[in-house]
Amino acid sequence: MKVMKNRMCHGLMLSFLLLASVGYAHTESETNAVVKSMLEFVLLSVNDNLDDVDDGVEHEAIVTWPSFLGLGESEGWTPSEKKAAFAWYLSMLGTNDCTSLSTTDQELVRIALSKCEELSYAEAAPSYKALALNPKGIYRNRAIKLAIKYSPVDDSTTSFVETIMTNTTSYNFMEQGAASAHYASRLLSFNATNAIQIASRDGAVRMFYRNRLLESGTDTIIDEVFLKYIDGYGLSSNRLEYAINSFSHPKCAEIFGAYFTSVTNQLLSSGQPLPWINVGMGGN
Repeated sequence: MKVMKNRMCHGLMLSFLLLASVGYAHTESETNAVVKSMLEFVLLSVNDNLDDVDDGVEHEAIVTWPSFLGLGESEGWTPSEKKAAFAWYLSMLGTNDCTSLSTTDQELVRIALSKCEELSYAEAAPSYKALALNPKGIYRNRAIKLAIKYSPVDDSTTSFVETIMTNTTSYNFMEQGAASAHYASRLLSFNATNAIQIASRDGAVRMFYRNRLLESGTDTIIDEVFLKYIDGYGLSSNRLEYAINSFSHPKCAEIFGAYFTSVTNQLLSSGQPLPWINVGMGGN
């Protein structure tokens, strides 16, 4: 309860600062309205296929900040103010009861997240995290993906992913799988160039290892992470245990099951002893 209260206080403070950056000339209601007008135009263009209409008017693709910020209501708003308003809108998704929004407003949330991905809006990573952690959030799969994509590989992001992977009450299997798969993918492409980054990467690998027997840990890409970063893992009892546990899970995808079954057969027919590796955490 204390953590949730602190999160709400942080969200309110962030919202206040974002509104301040928009300017006191605009109220919260006006700020919300201008953002909705932008998103509603995108919704209209998607539903009516405006980009494909041969009406003699050139419709610019909405994939750049100038084109996106030029949509909807603009009178009395500068582009920088509209961008700040959009940032405020995103921040509010982390504290609002999004499940009570109208069907149209929920669709606008989806469009907002899609635009964030198209525009590579990395600065909004804290808002994506907040939405992903919001018990009343929607489209949390998308928020999880964006949060991991634009957050650094560090202890905070690792904790964020572990919270989702281990909380079966608040997150469904798809959301947990999204968190584990996207972060594992980040680790595989992560180029640690200094001691701090190496320590953060190793901490993330240990997090995956201690949660490897959970349903959310049954993913081939996590096995790839272990192969890359744990010395000797490829021909170890650790990998055999992980493979058997993974394909035994009832929710293990068929393609993953085939992969782990193949790994198990390869290890059992290797003709050599499979040592147990001390990884340092998670039951060794």
